[in-house]
Amino acid sequence: MLFRLALRGFAITGTSVLALALAVGSANAQAALDDDSGGEPSALPGTVDDAQKTRIGAGFRLRNVRIPEGMIEWFVEDVPGGVSNVGFGAELLRRKGDFEVQFGLEYEKLTVTDGPWLEKGKSIPAEPGAVDQVRDDGFSWITAELSFMYHTPIVPQLAVRYGGGAGIGLLMGDVRRTDQICTTGSFDSCNTDPLGENNDTPYDLPPVMLVVNAIIGLQIRPTDEIYINVETGLRTVPFFGMSAGYYF
Repeated sequence: MLFRLALRGFAITGTSVLALALAVGSANAQAALDDDSGGEPSALPGTVDDAQKTRIGAGFRLRNVRIPEGMIEWFVEDVPGGVSNVGFGAELLRRKGDFEVQFGLEYEKLTVTDGPWLEKGKSIPAEPGAVDQVRDDGFSWITAELSFMYHTPIVPQLAVRYGGGAGIGLLMGDVRRTDQICTTGSFDSCNTDPLGENNDTPYDLPPVMLVVNAIIGLQIRPTDEIYINVETGLRTVPFFGMSAGYYF
């Protein structure tokens, strides 16, 4: 129950950010993609000629998904640590001027720190059943999402990049729990509850969940075709990372 509440809380937080991110781009998205002209001479990124092109691109991304311990404790009273690991993925995109539609596929192993999780608002030993001994069992996800990104040039080869979107995440593996009973206010006094209903039982998590994107960062374009993105933001949970690719 504790881990499920935490996931639900992050999904609600992410949905609120999504509404703000999509509002930024919705008014101009269709107009930016209406003109599908191409074939103009090569130009530096950010120039007038570059703004008239429609480009198709592909790239590779590396990202670190990270939920600090303090954020988990918005929904759970006490946990032994946060969630963190590195993921990778691929992206396809269509860009017209400074507007870009991006489709991404990504994999992350969401490593949960093993240890006792105390239910929000509860204390030990006064409230039996308030503690689960949590164990990661290959918990991970594969995500597919569509994002709408804008670019504000600083100089021709450097721009601020921002936007948002949404998608779905397929959850894999398990997070397992064992009911604990504690004799003092220290987790060191907690042991498996012989009368507990859960003994290394997986949490009942949904197989698919909403992925919400809200992204900000920088794009570097050393040539008209090559791009490098350094970015951070929210993918239902916080992340930072980079991607690189090629505009055809």
